[in-house]
Amino acid sequence: MELEIFKAIVHVLDSGAGAPVFSDRLLDLEGETVDYLATHLEKAYTNDAVKNCSFLEDSAFPPLIHENEDFVQCSKQIASLFFETMRQNPAIPNADLLVLYATIEGQECLALLKMNYKTAYAHFYQQIEGQHYNALIKQRTILPPASGKAEESVIINLADGAIKLVEKKYEIDGVKDFYLSTRILQSTQATPERVKLQTVQKAAQQAVKEAYPEQEVVLDSQIANIFCEEAVAGEGELEVARIKERLQEEFPLAVSSFTDELETASLPMEETVSVPSAKIKKMEYQSIKTASGIEMKIPTSLLYKENDVVEFINAPDGTISLLIKGVVL
Repeated sequence: MELEIFKAIVHVLDSGAGAPVFSDRLLDLEGETVDYLATHLEKAYTNDAVKNCSFLEDSAFPPLIHENEDFVQCSKQIASLFFETMRQNPAIPNADLLVLYATIEGQECLALLKMNYKTAYAHFYQQIEGQHYNALIKQRTILPPASGKAEESVIINLADGAIKLVEKKYEIDGVKDFYLSTRILQSTQATPERVKLQTVQKAAQQAVKEAYPEQEVVLDSQIANIFCEEAVAGEGELEVARIKERLQEEFPLAVSSFTDELETASLPMEETVSVPSAKIKKMEYQSIKTASGIEMKIPTSLLYKENDVVEFINAPDGTISLLIKGVVL
């Protein structure tokens, strides 16, 4: 991914304190620090739990970021919004708020990474009565490691105002609800991309199996290959209308049921679903596990097309055998 961070600052949001602990200086963007920030920013951008949202017309957030040319001051105002909401609703976890100005795939963005604290033990050295003593203490403000990811994040495209949002529900005024979209950003609500993809996949699988009651493993693989090919062709953007066209070509009897399933789920045929590259890689292979516990990982494209590598053999008793050809041991 093409990604570059130009400015970054961190503010401490501990609702148990009387006020947020602001930083007056930007982070030094060098070495492991910038690597850590870039890793988390990329994960936030490609998170399959992301929601593609937009600001409501009366949102006060866009003027906050567009009318304030001082990045440090702007970041403090954003942190204050978070802190005030957290102070009123203690269920929202304490965190460090990372505010980043960056470009992602050539687009200028403002990113907010809420790094919720983790708890871990560390050693603590001291001298007691002339003796060395290493104790264990509990650290309650540990940030997510580079191998983890921010549980809550906001990435705003500064050109068109589009928002990539990852949020969680917490108890707000006695009711579990989102606070980032409703109170901080004042944005539209949206279904996570992961949920939209699951909805389209489930609708396609059910429709095809009902219309073509054949061997499941072959159908599942053929449907998976359709999704994989379309996600690759769209460079991570999967058009629902294209899935319908592919079903029309390969499983015409399933199209009507597929359309009905999506209408029931309130997912428009014009919808586009973002598919992370990691998800596409998973689509490219299917795992098959036999009754005896043998598990194989086979390219999806090989599981239903005639080829010289694998072949499914249907037995009269309804069982399926998988023949792997040309094996050299």
